[in-house]
Amino acid sequence: MKHTFLLLTLGLLLLPLIFHVDKRIFKDGNFRAALGASLISAIVFSAMVIVLQLFQILDFNIDSTIGIVFKEIPLEQYLLNFSFSFTAISLYQYLNVKFPNNDLQKYSLALSNLLLGLCVAFLFFGYPKWYTLLTFATLLILLFLIEYVGKLRFMYRAYRAFVVLLIPFYLVYGVLFWNETLLVAKNQLTGMYLAKIPVENHFIALSALLLSVYMFEFFKSKRTV
Repeated sequence: MKHTFLLLTLGLLLLPLIFHVDKRIFKDGNFRAALGASLISAIVFSAMVIVLQLFQILDFNIDSTIGIVFKEIPLEQYLLNFSFSFTAISLYQYLNVKFPNNDLQKYSLALSNLLLGLCVAFLFFGYPKWYTLLTFATLLILLFLIEYVGKLRFMYRAYRAFVVLLIPFYLVYGVLFWNETLLVAKNQLTGMYLAKIPVENHFIALSALLLSVYMFEFFKSKRTV
């Protein structure tokens, strides 16, 4: 029981290891770009976890961890933030190599705009549920910056990767919420769940993927200049 969280976290890294067998996935320095992007995403979302825990919105059952904590957050959560981001980038790259067609990119802005509207709705109706507000404020900012400020275009491929990433997402977070290793104050949630996972966590996962992929593409673009 104490090692379940750790095993789930490390298990996520099996996907990047499997993908790494195909040398095209992380060729030409892409591995370093993926590593750097994953670290940045892990730092950002770890900081969010620390803030949520500080305000007693998020908590952990320490008895279900190996007992190593920093800022009251178990080591496994920091590792999970990194492994989730690295797995997201690896899956994104794998799908790009195996399915390079990008014809549907022209529809990605419409989907992003739909998500932006959804974020605004949740921010309006979710007040003052702080877990909900932080979730959708983060996603709104990322979507706006990527689509309307940034020049990198990758959103269709990112959305495609997210759909596939939901499989390991449900496996990991389903267990964490089912056995109450990860706890969120119910009065800070909308009360909507999928497989016992708060709906907010799906959008946090999307935010983590978008930040990771953006930083990955940013590092790649700088290397080719």
